[in-house]
Amino acid sequence: MKPLLVQLARLGGAVLALYAALLVITLVAVPLARGDAGPLDASRAASSLYLTEPKYVFMERGRLNTPTDKVLVLGASNSLVGFKQAELQRLLPDREVHNISVGGSNITQLGQIVELVREVQTPAARRHDTYVLGLWYGVFASDQARWYTPDRHAGDTDIDIERYRYGFFRRGESGAVPLLPPRFLSSGAALIHPYLVADQLARDVTQSLRERLSGKPHKLTDQERNARVVSDAERQQYLAFWRNYMGSVDSLSDAPFARLRRTVDAIRADGGKVVLVDMPIPRWHAQGSTLHADYERRMAQLLPELEALDGVAVLRLSGDDDDDFSDEVHPKPRVTPRWAEELAALPLFHDDNQREDHEYRSTLRQADAGFSRRIR
Repeated sequence: MKPLLVQLARLGGAVLALYAALLVITLVAVPLARGDAGPLDASRAASSLYLTEPKYVFMERGRLNTPTDKVLVLGASNSLVGFKQAELQRLLPDREVHNISVGGSNITQLGQIVELVREVQTPAARRHDTYVLGLWYGVFASDQARWYTPDRHAGDTDIDIERYRYGFFRRGESGAVPLLPPRFLSSGAALIHPYLVADQLARDVTQSLRERLSGKPHKLTDQERNARVVSDAERQQYLAFWRNYMGSVDSLSDAPFARLRRTVDAIRADGGKVVLVDMPIPRWHAQGSTLHADYERRMAQLLPELEALDGVAVLRLSGDDDDDFSDEVHPKPRVTPRWAEELAALPLFHDDNQREDHEYRSTLRQADAGFSRRIR
């Protein structure tokens, strides 16, 4: 028995030594700080070590533990595309602007991301948070429709998958249970560095092959997106997609609206603020979706109730012109500066003097850009 234990110990030591060598090599070849400076912007996830938006947000959230005023944009892909981090940062230079939106999110996943951010922050840091939550009927998809699919453990969100992927959390009876204390998140990310580098290398080596096999069209340039017109056939395909995505139901569930209230209450309890943005979609999409009508009916009651709370602001973003969108939900690049202007103009972000100066500069910028300021 003793010789066997000795051999196992030697094998374990050799494995640890090999992994330590790999860790050193990958840290030298791909330093941790590469691309990690500055604000969080999940639109850069694909070019980072993390590859995907959920992993990027999960791993990098520790950088939000700062005692400075922060704007945290959080929503689905239309919030990621529509509120560009750099455009907002130029308009709000006195705040850290981060976009931690994750494509395909519903209200449950947005709440999880808020919880994950809060758990790595000190109480003082939380008081400096202003969350900008991008809302439209698509983020109110039920958990049953969104997360009970054959490609995952039943009920696991994309954020849950990242929680469990490297053993930072384990699956408990009532949800995810942390195994790695939040204060050690950066150390944990460093320890799995060889895995991240290997993933990135495999992706880069096989990228051209995967693109050919997938048959997906190439990613459109900003110029192509600005010029794009959605055909009638595409409109019908998009409407069918969203009906299936939402579970082929004719009305929204009460549960995600209750979850939104709880998320707003949790942020406010920490001393943070919330901006609820009613995101526009193309007029043809709104008219073709029964769920959009249900969403509008519910929000007509909910938004005034939440807006009456201290630290909560509501922005009903303008612009449902069909020509403002490159598909069924994402704004064209020429539209995003206007969205940033409308968001940055909210009184919540400015005292009286700052507001007057911002509105003056905003008017000049919009006149140069050739569009008038429209807030409904």
